[in-house]
Amino acid sequence: MAEERRSRRVRVWVCAVLVLVAVAGAGGWFLIAGSPDGGDPGVGNKAAAVQQAPDDIRETVEKRPRGTAGHLVASIQDRVEPNQNRETPGTWARDKVLVKGNNDALEAVDINSGDEAWRHDLTGSICAWTKQVTVDGRTAIAFKDKGKDGACNQLALFDLDSGKKLWQVVIPWKHSPLGHFPNVAMTRGVVSSAWARGSAGYDMKSGKRIWERKGLAQCREGGFAGGKALLLRLDCTTSDYEPTTKIVKIDPRSGKEKWRYDVAESIGLVFIASSEPPVLAVAAGEDSISDLISLDERGKYRATVRLDGGHYKVECEGNITYGAVDDCSDIAVGGDQVFITSGEDIDGSGHLTNRIVSFDLGTGKPVVMFEAGRDQMIHPVRMSGGQLLAFKNGTDNYAPFSLVSLDPRTGKEKVFFYFTVLNEAVSLTYTKFSDVVVENGRIFFGSNMVRGEAIKGKPVPEWLAFGVGSAG
Repeated sequence: MAEERRSRRVRVWVCAVLVLVAVAGAGGWFLIAGSPDGGDPGVGNKAAAVQQAPDDIRETVEKRPRGTAGHLVASIQDRVEPNQNRETPGTWARDKVLVKGNNDALEAVDINSGDEAWRHDLTGSICAWTKQVTVDGRTAIAFKDKGKDGACNQLALFDLDSGKKLWQVVIPWKHSPLGHFPNVAMTRGVVSSAWARGSAGYDMKSGKRIWERKGLAQCREGGFAGGKALLLRLDCTTSDYEPTTKIVKIDPRSGKEKWRYDVAESIGLVFIASSEPPVLAVAAGEDSISDLISLDERGKYRATVRLDGGHYKVECEGNITYGAVDDCSDIAVGGDQVFITSGEDIDGSGHLTNRIVSFDLGTGKPVVMFEAGRDQMIHPVRMSGGQLLAFKNGTDNYAPFSLVSLDPRTGKEKVFFYFTVLNEAVSLTYTKFSDVVVENGRIFFGSNMVRGEAIKGKPVPEWLAFGVGSAG
């Protein structure tokens, strides 16, 4: 599965032209049952900013723009040697800059002018990163050192607004025969990293190590999931050498365990779709995600959401090269519900569509359904207060793309803006293989890998990332 994903990601190359459109219309919805409180996407912006400290992981509440016509607001391009693959991990957005990981560098463009804002060259290629960003705009990455062995042992915190490296430390990562890299996660005031034989937490302000865990004899530190809480996946073996997984909640300041959940031995792959509330995406006897498991605040089992043999889709990146344990697409958690997509449906007229369905984390039962609409596919991106932000793409070369907010309480949909993307650009919007980020009323798409193309033997610029915002 990992090789298939990588091969499809390799085909990502974009010559995007985004055209202003002002199209009326929206997908329908069907309410199954009641749900927790929602609210208007614009309500609570100032309150959310006051409630969160600068070193909290940001949870922005997006305000719907006045106009519904979308246009290109930023893009990052680079030339890649023809027929060569380049890793481009990590996409982050702030109010003024779009930041992209590009092999052994971080690059940023000014969203207003489109000019380069800053560039920070690294000693080696990026080998671990986190999607999490603090309220004041900091994020962490790991990259390789400049030695001959190219160890993935450099952990650093960056200010995304200025490109300034705030601190850098060396983590005791050692080469693994399976090629495992360390992973990076952030919670309030702490940057954490796990590297198979151990893990540690670092003070976000100073970079000082504040705790360290030693790997257990029968377990490797599979990786952290951060955000509101810090969860650690332990990949272990039983006394009979059968693989098994444990999920541990860690106090981010002390490194001490708060609780431990033992995943059933029959389950193979385990990913952490949400740290708070805890939601696991697991593959039970299959190579793909088959179930979601919710836990309570004490780490006790709550409920299971069954994906019905592929009727619902949750994609998690199973590539062991990167240590992320929380890299799942088309899923969002909020309001004690989990939002996922259905598989592709073709109606009697041959029109391709799908829907988002939410499930109650306490019962595992469906709550509300949002239809994409004719010739549309819909994908959950993240929560925005009590609303779900989602991205729609057209499937017939005519239906526009759009950014929408969905209200789980009423089942209603509100459009942020519409936009179109030429066929050459569509692959950069594939949620399974690219980053999708919504910040400051805009949506951004970033590739994780590009393949160099040429015209008459000369490399042409490849699009690594772009953003769309309202023209109104």
